Amino acid sequence: MIRPNLSRILTAALLLLAFSPCGFAQHGALPMQYSAPQTNHYITGDYSLWDESRPFEKFLSNASQNSWLRVEMLYLDFGGAGNGMIGAPVSGLQNNGLGALEGRDLPTSYVDNLNGGLPVGDVLIPTVRGMDQDSIRGVRGTWGLQLDGAEMELSFWGSEQKNALKDYGSIALGRIARFNIDPTIDPELGLAQAGLNPGQQVFAPNYAIPLLTNGAVQDFAGANALLFNDTLKIQTGSQLWGTELNLLTTKRAPAGAGLSWQWLGGFRYLNLDERFSINGTNGAFNGVDAIVPDQFTSISSNTINNVYGPQVGARMALTSQYFTLSVTPRIMMGLNDHQSSVTANPLGVLQTVSADDEVEFSTVTQVNLMAEIHVNSRLSLFGGWEVLCITDVTQPRENVVYDSSVSALGGLTTVDIRNQQSLRDFVATGISFGATFRY
Repeated sequence: MIRPNLSRILTAALLLLAFSPCGFAQHGALPMQYSAPQTNHYITGDYSLWDESRPFEKFLSNASQNSWLRVEMLYLDFGGAGNGMIGAPVSGLQNNGLGALEGRDLPTSYVDNLNGGLPVGDVLIPTVRGMDQDSIRGVRGTWGLQLDGAEMELSFWGSEQKNALKDYGSIALGRIARFNIDPTIDPELGLAQAGLNPGQQVFAPNYAIPLLTNGAVQDFAGANALLFNDTLKIQTGSQLWGTELNLLTTKRAPAGAGLSWQWLGGFRYLNLDERFSINGTNGAFNGVDAIVPDQFTSISSNTINNVYGPQVGARMALTSQYFTLSVTPRIMMGLNDHQSSVTANPLGVLQTVSADDEVEFSTVTQVNLMAEIHVNSRLSLFGGWEVLCITDVTQPRENVVYDSSVSALGGLTTVDIRNQQSLRDFVATGISFGATFRY
């Protein structure tokens, strides 16, 4: 059964629907009717993310079609270390006439002038012999782009960090072994030669790094020196990297073959980062099997050379369908913003830091020789040789001043290891090989 209120509502609704057409017929159509908004979607085809008709995409397409990429491996030599002795220069060392120098190649007797003249036996002055910076690996990438009336080359390259370590190990080990056979041997004193058994020799000298005295060179026998009878380690490290952007004139060769000459101009930047350190100990024999160190020496020198400026040059090439031979000399004339510092704790008592920061005029001269074989129009293989010379760079080993000062009152001697910036030329040579890809 339908409830009365609900029955009335249904009856009113039916009457309204029944008389609505009559009302519309008597009063005419409504002047305006509201309808919900509509959204029309038009699909005109697939939309492309890359449209070469647009300026940016067109530029990138043209650039890729007129560019090439060269990737190459480098093997560089930064020069030999030579036979240079570490420490201040000294006089009084004799040459045996056969190229062997006393103190460097032949041990010589010495006393500890910093410690009342106590004997230290036979000593050698350490050298950087064998610490050459060669066979350093690197990588270089060059992107080339053909422009209207010119060519552009952008290059980035860098070498690995090359470290060389000279570790003298346990300096007194041979002497301690001799002491176990002959107790009259003092393991603290350096031995040039001493027979353990017939036909056997012990070569175990101590090591001394000589010092200036109030800035003056001394005879080695009377010079102050840092002594090492336990351990000694010498380490060097170098790393070189850079970038350059060059514009070259168009090749003047018929049909792209034959002899061509291009002028070159651009900008380059080079960074040479090097370090040099000395760490060693000196002490007293414990009477059994080891030296107990009481002097801990540490010296660290670091340099950074930032060389940059405009450069000019040229490229001469002989090109054929199958190969290309080229030579590219160029020179940069600019600035070297260089920093150097020395951190020293020569006796393990007090650490000092001295630093310098200067800007100097510098030049970079580089010559590249290259032979390229064209496998096809897209790929070429090549090998080359190059030399790089940077003038007026600062390097860590040459910056260390090994000095000592004697006070006027009391004659107290103070060891003074500090930084004094010096400049010299740096030369690197090397070979390269790789491939060139053309799009």
